[in-house]
Amino acid sequence: MADYVPYPRPGGLISWGESNCGDVFYWRTSPADPDAWPVVVRTDNADWIEFPVGVVEFLAGVYEHTIDVPGMPGSFPGDSPQVLGLSDSVDRL
Repeated sequence: MADYVPYPRPGGLISWGESNCGDVFYWRTSPADPDAWPVVVRTDNADWIEFPVGVVEFLAGVYEHTIDVPGMPGSFPGDSPQVLGLSDSVDRL
């Protein structure tokens, strides 16, 4: 797990999402300002990658293809990406 620790330890990780391929996305709770928390990705290969941006900038970069997450398919997210909420069903889309 590299030098990462779980929250509530100082600088610990808080999970905020995961892909359908086994990638897990975290905030690293350091520095003290939550607006400055970087994104950490644990890939399905168990690699750890830190991105020096917040979650909104990270997601925008992934969708705009300006941020590359090693291990994710090159075609991700495709031409018509959709973000699903917990109550959304793939069948309704």
